[in-house]
Amino acid sequence: MTLRFSTCSVPECGKPGVRAIGGCDSYNRQLCATHLSPSFHKCNQKAQTIAEVDRLRALITDGAVCKLASSLNGGRTCSVEHPPQIGTGSLMGCANYHTRIRFEDGLHSWLLRVPRVTSVATSLPDEFVAHLIRSEYATLKFLETTAVPAPRAFAYGVRGGGAEHGVGVGFILMEELPGRPWTRFGVSSDDATKEERAKVRKSVADILAELARHPFPAARPLLLAQESHVEYTAFAEQHLALVADGQLYAAYPVDAYLVYRFLKDNAWQLAEHDAGPQEFFLKHADDKGEHLLVVDENFNVTGIIDWQMARVVPRQEAFGASPVTASMSSLCRGKVSLSKDDVALAAALEERGSPELASCMVDEKARRFFWGLALEPKWSHALPLANAILEVFRARLVWEE
Repeated sequence: MTLRFSTCSVPECGKPGVRAIGGCDSYNRQLCATHLSPSFHKCNQKAQTIAEVDRLRALITDGAVCKLASSLNGGRTCSVEHPPQIGTGSLMGCANYHTRIRFEDGLHSWLLRVPRVTSVATSLPDEFVAHLIRSEYATLKFLETTAVPAPRAFAYGVRGGGAEHGVGVGFILMEELPGRPWTRFGVSSDDATKEERAKVRKSVADILAELARHPFPAARPLLLAQESHVEYTAFAEQHLALVADGQLYAAYPVDAYLVYRFLKDNAWQLAEHDAGPQEFFLKHADDKGEHLLVVDENFNVTGIIDWQMARVVPRQEAFGASPVTASMSSLCRGKVSLSKDDVALAAALEERGSPELASCMVDEKARRFFWGLALEPKWSHALPLANAILEVFRARLVWEE
């Protein structure tokens, strides 16, 4: 039986809750595709978000947060500063809520990073949340041994058995980095000058080269040491199971199933460049510019944030074209091509003496494979992505509405 994160809360329904979007935070209910439709579900999204944040804040014990933070920072006193629930100044992402910890010296601040466990739409089982927290903390501690700029992690806690240090929720206590996301608030590659874009690309090239200096041996199931396509096949198979169970793409299950079946059948193409002895490298799971790069006013990269769900993957995937250099407009509209920033980053890797990394950026196959149909709510929105997948894998087919 396919693992379900939730079941529809409507009495006697019994259908699976739709993942990522299948919840109502106003009434604390999980909903299936049928009961999520506008004819049944009429709640306001803004009100749902405010209700979710209020529930999460009620779980956090500010005094315990300050006690722990103070003990880890030389006894300095501090206070917890909760940001606005929504809008300007909000510190909530798709999967995590953040609250700021201000120290008395006023010189620096930390963040309490908390998975959105009170969101009915995005929450996960407690066991999985604990795994994500431990994994991200371990990733950040590993990065501290490298030259990759990332937040320092000071402590973590998981729910159950007092392992959350009295904070009341699972969390990671980490450094708050200065700067702004690369693609937010106008600090984007389109608005920057040619020289500023080149400076950021050079920093990205240096970071990729640093990650390449820290390969992992077969720190995955041993079969991946010989056949990396097995990982890609498993990714597609998991999506097939979730689509068939109604947990993903519930508005167009047949079309979505065919797309991921195509990806499964063509997973071998991703492994074409992974010949010879296999090494594995740390890969950020959501490396879009808005999540990945934080730059200061002089366009120096001050850090890479949001390492949740980072994983160890084959070289071609780790250093291939990714969302960080993609034209997001082209990616989302289904236009297949390497972007000007893809090409420029490959050139920067060549210039710094890393041609083996530059050679990984030959096409969009890995990027399109893992982007898939995103979480598009309608087939009309997903159709360009489906046709882009056919094109990048050189299939002489076209999906139609």
